[in-house]
Order: sequence, then structure tokens, then C-alpha cells
Amino acid sequence: MIYDHRSNLLSYRGLSPLFDLALRYLEKTDLTTLEAGKYPIDGDSVFVLIQAPCTRSRTESRWESHQRYIDIQYLISGREQIGFQNTGLLTVEESYDTDRDIAFYRDNGQGFFVPMVPESFVVCFPQDAHMPLVCADTPEPIKKAVIKIKIPEGNS
Repeated sequence: MIYDHRSNLLSYRGLSPLFDLALRYLEKTDLTTLEAGKYPIDGDSVFVLIQAPCTRSRTESRWESHQRYIDIQYLISGREQIGFQNTGLLTVEESYDTDRDIAFYRDNGQGFFVPMVPESFVVCFPQDAHMPLVCADTPEPIKKAVIKIKIPEGNS
């Protein structure tokens, strides 16, 4: 798990060519101009989902993880909190769905939450269970980009 600000994006270069491609996209793209939807960066290897959901309470949220893609979740506007903990500390609630690349877990009341403000981002690796869209104070609309970076076969 990585938590940082846009001004430090390029500090993470070199993790992989696809990761570098995602970082360059975040650095050079004005995400505020994009409507909600899916935008390819490099086919199904790297793409961005622009989302405009409303945050919610922790009790209405779920822990999730992914095996085929790394997430870079970048907040464009609004405020949210994202929770983190290792998948090994959680009990599976919904088994991994290969088509959707997602598993869900029961909330164990633990984990830690980071405050997301515009231009902050987190990187979620396969072992990072994360709980996105938790409200900072009260539910509010936000806009965020979720960049999906495919993990090469045999590396997940």
C-alpha cells in the first residue's frame, strides 16, 4: 500500500513499465475534464475508471481486494477515507470472482484509514484489502480516478 500526493508521483517510477505508464498518465492528464466512464491507456493492461460516487459510512462499506490488477485510486474532488489491512487478517465474505477481479471480506473492526483530499492517491496491491468510499464526516459526492494496472501472469 502506498499513500501519497500528486507532487510525489514520479518518486514511484521503476516498479514496472505499466506502472510507469499509469504514473505518466496521472502526471499529464487533466482528470477534472473527464466524464465518468472507462478510458483505455494501454488496452486492458492499463486503463482508468472515472467515477462519481457518493461516500458512505463504514457500516455501509466493504473490504475488497483484487488479484489481476493493482489499483491507483486518485481523488479528483471531494473528501473520502480509504481503509487498509492485509487480506490475511480478514474472513472472506464473497469468494474471488475472476470475471470481476474482486473478493469481498467481513469487516473485523480493524484496519487503518487514510484521509483522501484532492490530488492524493493510494496504491492497492493484491495483499491490500481496502475499503474505499468511506465518508470523512458526512456522505458527500466525490470524483475519483481508479487506474487499473494489470499484473503480469505469475506475479500475482
